[in-house]
Amino acid sequence: MGVSEKRIEYGSDKAAEKQKALRRSGNLNADFSEMAEKVYARLNDEISMKIFEARKMYMATGDLGYITGLEPKYRNLNSDMQFFAEKLQKGSHCLIYGAGRAGHYLAGRFKQFGVNVDCFIDPDESKGPVDKETGIRVITEKELKEDKAQYCGKTVIISYPVKPVADEVRKRLIEDIGTDAKDIRFGVFDLRNNQGQYFDYFEARENEVFVDCGCFDGATCFNFAGWCGHKGFDHIYSFEADPKNYAKSKEILAPLGKCELFPYGTADVSKKVYFASDAFETSCIISREEAEKRNFEGVEEIETVALDDVLEGKRVTFIKMDIEGAEYEALLGARKLITENRPRMAISVYHKFEDFVTLANLVLEMHPDYRISYRHYAFDDLETVMYVE
Repeated sequence: MGVSEKRIEYGSDKAAEKQKALRRSGNLNADFSEMAEKVYARLNDEISMKIFEARKMYMATGDLGYITGLEPKYRNLNSDMQFFAEKLQKGSHCLIYGAGRAGHYLAGRFKQFGVNVDCFIDPDESKGPVDKETGIRVITEKELKEDKAQYCGKTVIISYPVKPVADEVRKRLIEDIGTDAKDIRFGVFDLRNNQGQYFDYFEARENEVFVDCGCFDGATCFNFAGWCGHKGFDHIYSFEADPKNYAKSKEILAPLGKCELFPYGTADVSKKVYFASDAFETSCIISREEAEKRNFEGVEEIETVALDDVLEGKRVTFIKMDIEGAEYEALLGARKLITENRPRMAISVYHKFEDFVTLANLVLEMHPDYRISYRHYAFDDLETVMYVE
């Protein structure tokens, strides 16, 4: 049997089934160590090795300091993020504007690396005086203005993910309340470097064909087109399962041309699954148990597809996956596409502790000659991307 035949066989062979069982059991131990050694041997550079080691220690201990303590030269952070990190050292204090889902998310992240959230600021008085979910005090803009002395000099983090809305809040804080501009940060935008992510490692080639798993708002497709520049590109296949995000992306991507958008999630096979739909980038596939726990509120039933089925016979040069923990199954569903095309890939490997090893091991089973690199784009443990070439 030739090498190419062996590769195509992989998706349904014992190695694949072993990895799926390993993930289900949660017992990584010896098998995980063997995988980790195999992946480490295929790493491309020192940066990748440092990130790999940091994630391995974080997985073993749960200490986020292994990630946040990485030297700047090992993290793809922009200057704004560096400033953000300096302001939010362990033991520092901050205020979060917005006591909604994004605010709760940020409060949880900050708690993990020892930053104190003194209060939420929210224009909705009904959310105070104490946030029910976190137990953190909630104040209004009026209360902030009246008690400026108490909060002066502390970092105010605006949690709103829509940039024009966040900009308007920033303007009010400066002009109406007197907050110093240097003390205001944008939580979603300043916590990570989304500008270079996925496209600052590889150089574009002629006639690229891009597969975007996890389209969200369409920005990645436009970033891809910009990355291709004067070389242009042949086609984009984009997948977005969240109905609201799909509708927005369909309108936004229309002018781009040569771009097909599919309203599906990507997985190992075509099936129906439960999906937590929040019209944000954290929309994700969930179990029935999780859906029941949520009383099916905000839960959709969506269809997933295997890339091998939808893109059968298509040429593909570059695959990006950021699908909130469903990457492993999506890669299994793309095994033929990957073995036949050997595309370069940018895969998010931070949604599950073990992903930085198991996802790398999986693509190495498909193509043993792949090389692996890691880059890290966030202040905390989020946004670690694996580059495969």
